[in-house]
Amino acid sequence: MLKQSNILILFFLFVWSCSVPKTSIETIADSTADIAKDIITEETQDLSGIQFFMDGMMFMEQGEYSRAIIEFQEAIQRGSNSAEVYHSISEGYWMIQKYDKSIYYALKAIEKDSISRDYKISLGKKYIALNELNLSLEIFENLANNEDDNADILFIIGDLKSELRDIDGALVYYQEAYDKDNTLILALEVAAQLAIDSKHRDAALIVKKLLLSNPVNPEYLKLYIESIEEGNHLSEIESLLENKEIKSNPFINNLYNQLAYEYLISGYYDKSEEFFEKSLEMNDKDRFALYYLSTLYRESAKFDQSIQLSEQHIRLYPNDKEGYINKSLSLLNLQRFNLAKDQLSEALELFPEDFQINYFLGLAHYSLQEFENAEIFYKKALSIDTNSIAAMHALAMAYDQNKKWEESDQLYTELIALNINDAQAYNNYAYSLIERSEDVDYALTLAKKAIELSPKTSSYLDTIGWIYFKLNDLEKAKEFIGEAIVYDESSSVILEHYGDVLIKLDEIDEALIFYNKALDLDKENTDLIEKISNYSSRVPNE
Repeated sequence: MLKQSNILILFFLFVWSCSVPKTSIETIADSTADIAKDIITEETQDLSGIQFFMDGMMFMEQGEYSRAIIEFQEAIQRGSNSAEVYHSISEGYWMIQKYDKSIYYALKAIEKDSISRDYKISLGKKYIALNELNLSLEIFENLANNEDDNADILFIIGDLKSELRDIDGALVYYQEAYDKDNTLILALEVAAQLAIDSKHRDAALIVKKLLLSNPVNPEYLKLYIESIEEGNHLSEIESLLENKEIKSNPFINNLYNQLAYEYLISGYYDKSEEFFEKSLEMNDKDRFALYYLSTLYRESAKFDQSIQLSEQHIRLYPNDKEGYINKSLSLLNLQRFNLAKDQLSEALELFPEDFQINYFLGLAHYSLQEFENAEIFYKKALSIDTNSIAAMHALAMAYDQNKKWEESDQLYTELIALNINDAQAYNNYAYSLIERSEDVDYALTLAKKAIELSPKTSSYLDTIGWIYFKLNDLEKAKEFIGEAIVYDESSSVILEHYGDVLIKLDEIDEALIFYNKALDLDKENTDLIEKISNYSSRVPNE
């Protein structure tokens, strides 16, 4: 809607008379007498010339343009050489497509009467039709400079500048046309669409002006939202929401959505939540708001709220995978692995070839230590997206758990070949080797590379510390695993490893503290329970 063609809407409105002369057909009968009066005022007037002019006008009305031209020329020969006669000859030549002669006589008419607005407009429109846009622009700009009531002229100038790709100039003149005449809303509509299409820096401001002209128009609000999709106009949008009329616009929840999204991509997550919530208050079935607010809740660890919205999403839009994925990810974060697996299995029936669903289903199985099933789904995900680094890493870890060392070694080698700065690949490969007690020296080399690339990653620090533990270099093991705990106190594995190091150093009391911290995080860990039981008995009672 509101799209521009090569010569815009107003052009066709004004240029019609280039095809049908302004003084012909519907106007001739009413105006001929007045024109004749003007011609009679010439000092050298031969009254017989009047008759030839009037006959010419009648021939124009009848569509006999060549005969009309002859009569007009005879009128000139007899002294009736007013501007109107030259203009009429110009119109006649235009109708028989002799454009050079038409332009010649149009210029003669203006020479005779340089004051007349109509003659200049007629010539300007002829230049437009001949694609002489710069010549036309010169005429209309001159008219605009000499007239106060010139909204229509300003609009035409806007069209011309648009056609000449002077977007800045076009937008200025369209807005000036509207400012001159607020009923000329078409000028602002054209300006708004042009600004959006050209991705103009002022698009949002121009469309905002259009919206404020009629705040309840849903099409205008849609245009405004379109204008801000790629920009950051937070203050502008918020100011609009203070307008009571705009709040009654039937499209208002989409404005809330857009504002929320702008806040989201700008990193203002609390504000984004606020306006997505407002959007759902206006329309609790809005799919866009349901998805993004559920995602925001999940990212801010509001997992129960995220699940609630995701369930609403699934209920309303059962064929939209995003609801299932958001709910499953929240369940995974809550360590409700079986529920996540069930939800993803349900989604898999609807979307069997979806990468994310297969990948996260593999993760659910892996978290449940169902490593054979995890391998199946990771393989499926990788077959869907053969370039997925995440799936390659996940599958390599599943191979490790299934003791498929040859397959995991191949994947780790491939990952490093794809990206020599893949710290995770170096680390996981190192940990894989040390856990099976193979090539400890190479494992240490890999671990050092991981630390070099990412020196503050707790899992990488734990890996190199664990390798030193296996090498019986307990002081270095204590140093690196202790540093890992500084960066992450929530890993039961790292805490347990640190306890193991302390046991070897015969620091049993301290080791039990870390074992118990690890058990608080992983209450089903039977190995930890056994260690605590065994070493607690060795601590003397006070």
